[in-house]
Amino acid sequence: MSDNDTATGRPAPQYMVVSDVLRQRIRDGVYQVGSHLPTESELCEEFSISRHTTREALRRLSEAGLIHRRQGSGSRVLSTEPRNHYVHAMKSLDQLFAYASDTRLRFLDIRQGHPDAAAGIPTDAKWLRIEALRLERDEDVPICFSLVYIDLRFGGVKKLLKNYQGAIYQLIETNFGVEVAEVEQVIEVVRVPPRAAEVLDQDPDAWVARVVRRYLDGEGTLLLASVNYHPVDHFSYQMRMTRQGGRLV
Repeated sequence: MSDNDTATGRPAPQYMVVSDVLRQRIRDGVYQVGSHLPTESELCEEFSISRHTTREALRRLSEAGLIHRRQGSGSRVLSTEPRNHYVHAMKSLDQLFAYASDTRLRFLDIRQGHPDAAAGIPTDAKWLRIEALRLERDEDVPICFSLVYIDLRFGGVKKLLKNYQGAIYQLIETNFGVEVAEVEQVIEVVRVPPRAAEVLDQDPDAWVARVVRRYLDGEGTLLLASVNYHPVDHFSYQMRMTRQGGRLV
């Protein structure tokens, strides 16, 4: 099999040709969203290529957001069109609220419980514990798995969450007369926890970007915290620094 690289006129690498063929089949509905591509062995046989070449072709499709690859489970089709990686670019509460408004939450479980140690909350106290999957606004494409912990002073928010799709911190502000003055954020790359691996359909040994946010009032009292697990192949973080008073901040 051969094809030409339009930029150089030379034959394109086999992995690019195979990737383009599979991409077109996905676009044409030969492999529909939610279905699985042929196995690596089947693709090797069909295209007369090595397993290395097959994996490189599949990697390109995965990077484009067209498929999700999981060891032992094959390659599942996510979308018919390429997707950009989710870019995290927040530097204010307004942008955090916009992020919540541009995405949506699917609540999986809401109950009282002890917090994950990663949230930076004493684990001996109970908080309102929320499990949720954050999705793109118009499609069932997961952005992250979230654990949200809310001070039980605001436990009444539970009944307000049904069908709510905004920022949870704003719901608390509106209904309980408190105000978030500061958000602490920590981003680390960690092994995916079992529950996040299950919800995000990740390999148990996968790495994820863990984004922890702690919401504080003007006196430094913690109101709520969230622990968010993002697949690393769909996450990047962006920030801009400006100079104030002669220093970059």
